[in-house]
Amino acid sequence: MLHLAALLAAMKYTSIYKRPKSPYWYISYWSAKYAKRVHESTKFRLDDPTGRRKALSYAQERSTEAQAYRPLVDGEIWSAWALDYIRIRYRRSPLSLKRGENAWAALSEFMDWAAIKMPRTFEYRHIEMYLSWREQQKRHCGKPIARNTAITELKFLGVLMREAQRRGYCEQNPCMRMGLKRDPVKEKPEMTDAEIAHIRLKLAELIEKDPTREWMCICFEIAIHQGCRLSETSLPLHWVDLARRTISFRIKGGKIFTTALHSELVPLVLKLRAENKTITCALPRMVSKEWHFFFKDIGLPHLCFHCTRVTVVTRLARAGVSQSQAMRFVGHASETVHRIYQRLSAADLQACLDAIPA
Repeated sequence: MLHLAALLAAMKYTSIYKRPKSPYWYISYWSAKYAKRVHESTKFRLDDPTGRRKALSYAQERSTEAQAYRPLVDGEIWSAWALDYIRIRYRRSPLSLKRGENAWAALSEFMDWAAIKMPRTFEYRHIEMYLSWREQQKRHCGKPIARNTAITELKFLGVLMREAQRRGYCEQNPCMRMGLKRDPVKEKPEMTDAEIAHIRLKLAELIEKDPTREWMCICFEIAIHQGCRLSETSLPLHWVDLARRTISFRIKGGKIFTTALHSELVPLVLKLRAENKTITCALPRMVSKEWHFFFKDIGLPHLCFHCTRVTVVTRLARAGVSQSQAMRFVGHASETVHRIYQRLSAADLQACLDAIPA
């Protein structure tokens, strides 16, 4: 028997009431058979101490049908509000907004495929269906969609379902506490000195053939010296203060983060200002894809652009820079995340051996 509060919560579309001169509890619900609201006696008496509880249980049995066949609320269907809500919620965070829009593009395609037009018809079983369906999709490069990508998209769906609850479009959020475990992520390697020299050489050759690709060189030099993310390498030049030797980035969450400017970037900044540039570089729409094919073309397919951040964090640790200073330099707020980026090997532990007396 369900708890009374749970039964009452299930009564949104099905209700019980008393009728004048009738000794029984009555129920009101939406009938799929008659396509209208129906009122009927429960045969549970008003004077029976357990009658009300039994009537509530009977009403709860009808609530599933009532939930499925009640008339639509204006604007309830996904297409009427979901994308607009994502754009409003993440309007101050361009990266989160882009991820949210991409996630909804996949989710809405699944909703159409599974004929799930509104939040109240989305159930927990659809989560596993989505994972299976999504892993059969292909990326632009032909590779299958990773399970971790699908889990991230379901988290965005959880945000939408929570908003749907607030709007009265559904009773439950199946995406809460899904219990889905992500697959282990392949570690991004540290770039060696030889690889960095090779990258610079190939970038110079590329720019000589196509000057419009100069953004790649600027992008790489900023990242390999500052340890910033790919999207952060495009920034207004007035965010670089040569007098104070600081540089600011717009990091995750849309916040502005200021850190020390590497001296090797000063000539680059002066050059860009002399050319009357207002930003360091303009990144193309599929910037990650551009770098993916670049590393593949130059014979370094095991690398990706984010390896620059791994390289900076690892070299700071190898040089003996304290963890708090290194985190402050690259903008890591979590020690756990910061440790993930370190690639120290046994050969880097000589200082530990020297510290232990013979």
